[in-house]
Amino acid sequence: MNTNKIALNTKLTPYYITGFSDGESSFIIRIRKNPKSKTGWSVELKFQIGLHKKDKLLLEKIQSYFGVGLIKNQTDDLLQFIIQSIKDLEIIINHFDKYPLITQKSSDYLLFRQAFQLVKNKEHLNLEGIKNLVAIKASINKGLSNELALAFPDVIPALRPLVVNQEIKDPNWFVGFVNAEGSFIIKINESNNKTGFSVGLRFQITQHLRDEELLKSFIPYLDCGYYSVRSNHDVADFLVFSFSDIKDKVIPLFYKYPILGIKGLDFSDFCEVAELMSNKAHLTKEGLEKIINIRKGMNRNRS
Repeated sequence: MNTNKIALNTKLTPYYITGFSDGESSFIIRIRKNPKSKTGWSVELKFQIGLHKKDKLLLEKIQSYFGVGLIKNQTDDLLQFIIQSIKDLEIIINHFDKYPLITQKSSDYLLFRQAFQLVKNKEHLNLEGIKNLVAIKASINKGLSNELALAFPDVIPALRPLVVNQEIKDPNWFVGFVNAEGSFIIKINESNNKTGFSVGLRFQITQHLRDEELLKSFIPYLDCGYYSVRSNHDVADFLVFSFSDIKDKVIPLFYKYPILGIKGLDFSDFCEVAELMSNKAHLTKEGLEKIINIRKGMNRNRS
């Protein structure tokens, strides 16, 4: 089955957009000095998704879904899809209110929505409104810059909303999230068998420990896999190693709900290796060489 051809023709669904945004999007509040403003400050709100230039077509599909926003070069290799006018941001707000984020990023969104309402109501044009926005910014992403912390020393950070009900309501959310945060990996290790090497498949989703419960929920959702915390790190993984689980549960899911963009090509290669392994080709020298060549072109090595 040509999974890449399917992916190219796939229409983005609302829950796919939310799942992908749970992995790749950012909600940004910028407050900067502006001597031309009555308050001495200017406010900018921004929703953005950054991807490698190789995934320009996927960014364009996301842009087309929302019907607003711009795609800009951030660096030679990175692109940013950006929405920042209040009129256009209302489309974003309406989307995530209807199709909610379920990672800890949901807290960032809810704070961002508070900031959006303040700006929409023109409250950023008075100093009290600026202070309220600074309080919100203090609790989102990396918090306040040194400049803002010094300028507003008495501001109390806004309460960060608790993320509850991390339930996957639609498989398209899961596929969108995997498209952003998942990995399809071919493992080749030295072995005592006839070829001298063993071949294994790994499906992996990595997140910060703050989304531990969400990662654990993938186990009953897929009816396979396990949860593992990385030593000396603040990240954890949902992992599927079992070949039968990958072949019978993981791959069929993504045939039905395709992975898009460059990662869709990695999934196609992953499926090709799974087929070779099903036919025991990995136990032959020729089959092993084919798998090695497939792996060489996957993930970060894909041109």
